[in-house]
Amino acid sequence: MKNKPEHIDLNEYKSIRYLNLFRLLLSFFFFSIIFHRFGIFIGFTYTLDIARIIASIYLSVSILVWVASVIFRQHSSLIGLIALAIDLPFIISLTLLFNGVNDGWAILPVITIGSFSMLSRKPYSILLMPLIATLLLWTFPLLLNIDGSQFTASGLLLYSLTYFAIALVGIRQSQNYTQSLLLTQIQKTTITNLSKVNKLIIDQMHSGVIAFDNHYQVILINSKAKELIKVSRKQLLPMKLIKKIIATTENSHKNFSLYGEDILINLIKKDKNTGLNLLFIEEQKQINEKSQQINLASLGQLSATIAHELRNPMASIYSAAQLIQESTSINDEDRQFSEIIIKQVERSNKIIEDILHMSKPHIAYQTTINLKQKIENFIHEFCTQNDLSDSQVEFEINEESLHIEFDSNHLTQLLWNLSENALRHGEGEFLKIAVSNQAKSILLDFKNKGPTFEPIVEESLFTPFFTTHTQGTGLGLYICREICKSNNAKLEYLRLEFQHVFRIHIAK
Repeated sequence: MKNKPEHIDLNEYKSIRYLNLFRLLLSFFFFSIIFHRFGIFIGFTYTLDIARIIASIYLSVSILVWVASVIFRQHSSLIGLIALAIDLPFIISLTLLFNGVNDGWAILPVITIGSFSMLSRKPYSILLMPLIATLLLWTFPLLLNIDGSQFTASGLLLYSLTYFAIALVGIRQSQNYTQSLLLTQIQKTTITNLSKVNKLIIDQMHSGVIAFDNHYQVILINSKAKELIKVSRKQLLPMKLIKKIIATTENSHKNFSLYGEDILINLIKKDKNTGLNLLFIEEQKQINEKSQQINLASLGQLSATIAHELRNPMASIYSAAQLIQESTSINDEDRQFSEIIIKQVERSNKIIEDILHMSKPHIAYQTTINLKQKIENFIHEFCTQNDLSDSQVEFEINEESLHIEFDSNHLTQLLWNLSENALRHGEGEFLKIAVSNQAKSILLDFKNKGPTFEPIVEESLFTPFFTTHTQGTGLGLYICREICKSNNAKLEYLRLEFQHVFRIHIAK
C-alpha cells in the first residue's frame, strides 16, 4: 500500500522487540534439542547431523537480528521484514527435521506470516509469504532427504490452507492498521497546527494571558504577559501576584501595581479536567485609552448633533448683528459691540464647521492633479487672504510635471489647514512648503520654525479637541489626518533641523 508512514513509532518498535524475543527463544529451543538428553526429555529426536548446523545458524541469525534492531533502531522495520522472510526456511526445515509436522509444530510459520502482514502492509508481499511457506513445506523433505511417507498429504494441505488464510486476514488487518495510523498522523498534524495557530493568536492579543497550575508554575504565557510580569514558561509567578490571586475570587477583577505598572487581573479558577488556572492581565493605561476612545466617539456624535442645531440660531444672530452695524441710527460704541458679536459668531461658526467635518465621513473622489500648479495657485490665494508677502511662504519642488491621484477639495482643505496651523503656532510668520518625489510615495512637507514640543503635546497633536492655542478647536489636525486616510495617504509630525514638519505621504 502507498502512503506508509516513514518513521517507526514506539508501539511498532516494541512489537518488533517482542517478535525478536520470540525468534530468539524459538531458535534457542531448536538449538537445545541438539543435546540428546534435552531432546529425549521433551520428546523430540533427530536423525540428521544437518539439524545441528541449521539450528546453530538460526540461533546465530536470531542474535544478530536482535543486536541489529537495537543498534539501527530507525531501520528496525526493514530488519524485521528481512528476518521474517529468513524465518520461514529455518522454521520449516527444523520442524521437518525434528518430526514436528505430525506434532503440530508446522503451525509456527503462521506467527511469522501474521507478523510479516502487520509490518509489510503490502498485499502482494504478504501473499508471497504463504506461497513460499507452502512450497518449502512440500519440497524440503526431498531436499533434506527426509522420509516423506511419515507426512500425510491432508496434513500438509491443511497447514498450507492455514498459511493462506492467515495471510488474507493479515492483509485486511494491515490495511485497517495503516489507515488508522495515517488518520492518527493526520489528526496529530492538525492538532499541532491548531496549537501553533492558537499560540499565534494568543501572542497577538493586547491582553496578557497566563495559564498556571496549583503550584503557581506558568504552563502557558503570551508575549504581553511576559512583558508585564517579567516571567517565562515553567517559572513561578511573582509572589506579589500570587498573594493577589489567593485573595481574588473566581471571575472577579482586581487592580494593583506590579513593577511600577498599574494592571487589572481577571482570574478564572481551576479547570477540573486540566487542573489549570487562567489569568488575564490588562494595563490600566490601555483600559483608559479604550474608554477615552469610546467617550470621544460618543462626544463626537453629540457634538455633531448640537453643532447642527446651533447653525440656524447662529445664522440669525449673525444677520441681526450685520443689520445693526449697517444702521445709521446707532452710535459708535454700539457699532463696536456689533463688530464683536460678528467676530465671535464667525469664530463659533468655524468651530461648528470643524465639528461637522469631524463627524461626517470623508469620501474621496480622486482625480489627477498637477501638484506644482495646485500649490502655486493656493499660495497666491493664501497670501492674498492673509495679507502675506511672497517671501513669507516659500515653495520648493524639483519636478515641474509631478501629478498625484487625490481628491481636489480634500487637498485644498489640507493646504489651508496645515498652512494656517503653521503660521498660527510658528515663529516669524514664515512657512515653507516642500515637495519631494520618493521611490514609493510623494512627500509634501509643511515646515515652520518654533520651540520643541513637550512630549505629551507631541503625542496628542492628532487627538480630537486637543489644542495649545486659546482660539483653536483642537480638530484641525485630526480632520487632516482623516482626510489623508480617505485618500490613501498618511500624515505625520516630525522634528527636523530645528523645525516643525507636518509631512503627508501620498501613495503613487
